Amino acid sequence: MIMMKYLFLFCMTLAAGAAVVDTSESLVAAAPGAAFVQGEKLKFSLKCVESPPRTWTLRNWRDEVVRQGTWPGKELVLAPLPNGYYKLELIGGGGFTGSRGFAVVSDPGKRPANPDMFFALDSAQSWLARPDAENPRQPGNAFEIVSEVARRSGAGMVRDRMSWAEVNPARNRYVWTYYKTNAELLKERGIRLSGMYHDSPGWCRNGKGLLPTNLLDTYVFAKNAAEAFRGCMANWEFWNEQDHGFGQESAWDYAAALKAASLGFKAGEPEATVAIGGFAITPVLPYADVVMKNGAGCYFDIFNIHTYRPLRDFPEILTDIRAHMERCGIAGRPIWFTENGSGMEGAGREESFMPGIRQHSFDQELLIAEYLPKMMISMQMLGVSRDFFFVLPPYSENGGNKDWGLMRRDYTVKPGFAAFATLVDQLGDAIPEGEADVGDGVKGYLYRHRNGSRTLVYWSISELDTEPVRPGLSAADPKLRRIVLPPQEGPLCGTDLFGTPFEMKEEALTVSRFPSFLHGVTGLTVIDRAILPPVARDPEAGEDRTVVFRTELSEDFLLSSGKDYVDIRQPEARFKLEIWNLSGKPKKGTITVSGGDCTGIPPSVSVPPFGKAELALRFSPAYDGAFKTVLAVGGVFNGRRVTPLVVPVQGLQAMAGSGRKLEITAMLDPVNWRKNASGEMQIAYDEMEEAIRFHTVFPAIEDRWSYPEYELQLPQESLKGALGIALEAKVSSPAAVRQMLVMAVPGEGERDLYLRVAPDGEWEKLTVQFPAGFEPDRIRRLRIGVNSAAGEITVWLRKIRFVYAP
Repeated sequence: MIMMKYLFLFCMTLAAGAAVVDTSESLVAAAPGAAFVQGEKLKFSLKCVESPPRTWTLRNWRDEVVRQGTWPGKELVLAPLPNGYYKLELIGGGGFTGSRGFAVVSDPGKRPANPDMFFALDSAQSWLARPDAENPRQPGNAFEIVSEVARRSGAGMVRDRMSWAEVNPARNRYVWTYYKTNAELLKERGIRLSGMYHDSPGWCRNGKGLLPTNLLDTYVFAKNAAEAFRGCMANWEFWNEQDHGFGQESAWDYAAALKAASLGFKAGEPEATVAIGGFAITPVLPYADVVMKNGAGCYFDIFNIHTYRPLRDFPEILTDIRAHMERCGIAGRPIWFTENGSGMEGAGREESFMPGIRQHSFDQELLIAEYLPKMMISMQMLGVSRDFFFVLPPYSENGGNKDWGLMRRDYTVKPGFAAFATLVDQLGDAIPEGEADVGDGVKGYLYRHRNGSRTLVYWSISELDTEPVRPGLSAADPKLRRIVLPPQEGPLCGTDLFGTPFEMKEEALTVSRFPSFLHGVTGLTVIDRAILPPVARDPEAGEDRTVVFRTELSEDFLLSSGKDYVDIRQPEARFKLEIWNLSGKPKKGTITVSGGDCTGIPPSVSVPPFGKAELALRFSPAYDGAFKTVLAVGGVFNGRRVTPLVVPVQGLQAMAGSGRKLEITAMLDPVNWRKNASGEMQIAYDEMEEAIRFHTVFPAIEDRWSYPEYELQLPQESLKGALGIALEAKVSSPAAVRQMLVMAVPGEGERDLYLRVAPDGEWEKLTVQFPAGFEPDRIRRLRIGVNSAAGEITVWLRKIRFVYAP
């Protein structure tokens, strides 16, 4: 009804001659999403235009005129075009503004499918393409259009989401609705799914938090989902960004739920591939280490993570991930980035037709088109097994300022779609060999095809390659450079970023910031070999995976803001231990608890099939000299070990109460702090609060951070021998804080230590403890601040003390 009303008003406005016509709305491409494949008729039609245009002009993505002509009538059919991204403009009549963008790409149905292809898309279509009453230009068949656009892109796999609470509103009741519809639409087009869900229903958790607490319900849902979507899902991901906003619970709670879900997936589909839920934050947080210490590595096949960081950070990200996997015993698992997107283009620079929603300018769309292949090729060279670009359909965040999507709000494709389709067409079946030296200021990477030929993909280095996220970036400067390749056997054929072919007829080659592909290249040597990804394998099965421990900690325990350890408030802390048997056989065994004294453990425990046993226990920690210990539960059932429950304990109250303290009064003087933020920071002493005050106003960007820096006055402020740092803090808007960190910064070339704390709107006593093996005497600077979702934020700090062993 809303769409019909809008169309009626639009037509009446045109009839009255009261407004210039938006070409992107009035000129309709015959292809779904305005994404044509080669061989398809390039047909366009006008809707509701009483005064038609006199002429039309066709431009390429460089804004060069390709063709012009007289408007023929209701429909325009263009002669065949080479692959590329184009803009069609209308002139005359009642007046037209803007253009109709469209793409012409290779038909993926005419080349062999590669089930192991690296390049993938996050379509998120079950959520993002749902009917939207606020969008008058959303087509009625948005699910079908997104599915078909995904096929035309050449993607062999996309990622979609599901709400557990929505499809399983009551125990034993399932309504798969449009989630199943989308899975079938993609399956019909030969596209496999990476399926992810979160949002547990209230009836399977204990009334708080986000993760399920009933592990049998967790198992049963995963089993039924795997059965219902058999043949559609290539793999299942359990949860999403559990280390960040989609999980309030501890790392050990997530590990227990993952174990139950993994067993359910395998029960519903024995050949199912399971990915751990995608971690949100890099460097990998201690939270992830604690998940693995709980034996989670036995329950998944694929390591899954997300990043939106700049290209320049990718090598560091992968080094950190591999270090995490090595120390946690999961080295060799395939690494997938199931969300990988860009904030480099900044907030949308134009108003859209939807109130409050900003959109990319064409310049910003070109920045995304440049970023996408650079991102994916860089990840592939670093040994990642699969990379999903975020995101295909239109989507907005940050109050409507951040414009995501390779499709616009009218569900037509942006230039980035053509860039992805070209990448798949050119390199989808190729094996990365590595980086070649092709000249100063230019990146070049070699790929080998099945027939033995080589393709060189190359680009001129731009700000996207070298700079952090900052506002105002533009693709206007093409960064043109000239390189000379070794003598070739003859003219070489190439393809630009959007698939338009060209021929190299001379030795020198003009290179721009936009990646291009040159085929049949010879004479180049790999100077930095690509890291080959591992082959997926089943996790080792030494333990009995069907017995799973879970705990309910009492209020005697205080969970850290990082969800990776607890502080204990009482000398003897109460907790409940649950022993779940997620198999059809009865289990009997013994339990051990280490890390302190534990009372209430029986000589043996029996658990019925698909049942649980509960124990009420009391734990008195045995701290080491750094006030740390680990509450670890192990067991042997039916003669086999089971995976552990591991709860790291940091005695922060015990440390703060008995440790020697050095108050750093110099940290209250604004002169001693260096401004360090992605916005404009003001530093002042607040006499009323007796605190140092940091107020930051951010520009319209996605990456909002404020971390003022204090240089330690050495040697008098040395942290040698320190156990941690205590302070008092408050923030102006706790709900706007994405994370709050105390950063310990050592010398040049060494990795910073990130210690998470919980923000509060009132004064809060905070304590952070240095991890085992860390050498505090190496710290040279401290940064204390926040990542913010708001446009401005204020942080106050006072009573900052270094805590040493008593």
